[in-house]
Amino acid sequence: MKISCDFCYHRCTLEEGHSGLCSVRMVRQGELVTQAYGQLVALAVDPVEKKPLYHFLPGSKTLSLAMYGCNLHCNFCQNYTISQPSFMQNPAAEPVDGPALVSLAMERKCPSISFTYSEPLVWQDYMLEVASLAKAKGLATIMVTNGTFSEEALNRIFPLIDAYNIDLKGDEQFYRRVCKGSAKPVLDAIEYLVHRKAHVEVTTMVMESEHDTAHILTLANQLAVRGVQVWHLSRYFPRYLATEKATSETYMKQLLDAVSSSPIEYVYAGNSEQKQATCCPYCNSLLISDRRYVPVHPEKAFVGGRCSRCNRQIYGRWTS
Repeated sequence: MKISCDFCYHRCTLEEGHSGLCSVRMVRQGELVTQAYGQLVALAVDPVEKKPLYHFLPGSKTLSLAMYGCNLHCNFCQNYTISQPSFMQNPAAEPVDGPALVSLAMERKCPSISFTYSEPLVWQDYMLEVASLAKAKGLATIMVTNGTFSEEALNRIFPLIDAYNIDLKGDEQFYRRVCKGSAKPVLDAIEYLVHRKAHVEVTTMVMESEHDTAHILTLANQLAVRGVQVWHLSRYFPRYLATEKATSETYMKQLLDAVSSSPIEYVYAGNSEQKQATCCPYCNSLLISDRRYVPVHPEKAFVGGRCSRCNRQIYGRWTS
């Protein structure tokens, strides 16, 4: 008997003993299970800005965790040792239960828990168990994801996750050629979540050999029509199978200038020397300090989520 998995858009149909494209979901004794359930391969306290989230509880810490796995196979993967099947091993650690993670977050004074590093979609059953317990204790929940949700996964996940950083890696051709995936489910997920008022920030890793100005402007338009307000353009560095040279600061500046007139109000450079402060898009007052330096903090011009100079509401969640 074959069983279909609805955790992502691939919808793998599996037989006994077989695993999906993610190498995590598997049919065992007639049931679809998540292998190594609860066995963490990463656990750390990070600045929330590292996710990156710049408009969600800025200056706070978040308890970040991951299990193995991903449902894409990008040749530039930045976390390939915990996401790509050829590197996956059976973790030696015992499973970590949800209450222990919630207690740890509270002990470390983290107002949020982040599901990150690898791809949480492929271990979303564990993510949702932990997220439910976290929200019951008043903690916020964050998902850093490639965004290739199935419709069923979106409906399951939306009620329990407060903030998302979603990768939009390129156009459809780029996904098919470089990532062995598709841009369509990502754009559909972004539209779904923005429409339902979830907190959404989008990241695109910029490769000089792949993302020219026209490409970036096309992505900007796709995000703008879906209501995205925060976009991170992140510098590429060679990792995994990719050997192209690192994206230059000059090129990043060129792209930031190109998208400065797009309808997306907040565009930031990531992994970059470019300034990363938040300014009011209406009067240009400085609101949040430059994220290149710590601590990150609100400026005097920013009070209660509004610019005190022009009284405009600024997109984001600013207090726990």
